[in-house]
Amino acid sequence: MSDHTFKILVTGPFAAGKTSLIQSVSQTQVISTDVVTSGDESDVKAHTTVAMDFGTYSIEGDDVRLLLFGTPGQPRFRFMTNILKGDVDIVAFVIDAEARQTHPGAGVELRSLLAELRVPAVIAVNRCDDLEIAKRLARSLGALDGEAVVACQLNDPDSGREVVVEILITLLAKIERSELATSGAEVA
Repeated sequence: MSDHTFKILVTGPFAAGKTSLIQSVSQTQVISTDVVTSGDESDVKAHTTVAMDFGTYSIEGDDVRLLLFGTPGQPRFRFMTNILKGDVDIVAFVIDAEARQTHPGAGVELRSLLAELRVPAVIAVNRCDDLEIAKRLARSLGALDGEAVVACQLNDPDSGREVVVEILITLLAKIERSELATSGAEVA
């Protein structure tokens, strides 16, 4: 897995924790397009992403670099997800376990995105400490059994790093499957 750069699409509903994930793990200054929220959204949080968040994470000495592109969660900015999803290697889908009102829409978004992109996903269930509860929620949204699920508290950098570790494990498995398929095709 050396000398690789991977594009990670960090997406999910409004106020799920996408920006918190990127801020908690980025080793470079996060590029953010946060603005003051207005209307009903201001009851949920003070600032919101309107274009994207961008951060990076590198593994020292291994030449592996993750480029983390965070999308806005509001439907009116969904066009940014369409722009940012090009050439992604993996989706990190963030859902807030406590924001039940977002779950139905999140399920539709997750299933649609994964069907279209056909890349692996890691489901980060924010504000959740119980992996079994996180897995049940992810499955109820349409995540497949083989997709990784992480119970996390994304305001904690250690918890954010657990999501990054799962992203790296998932990427490594994808590379190994690809290499096996290629070597199998060469043998045949």
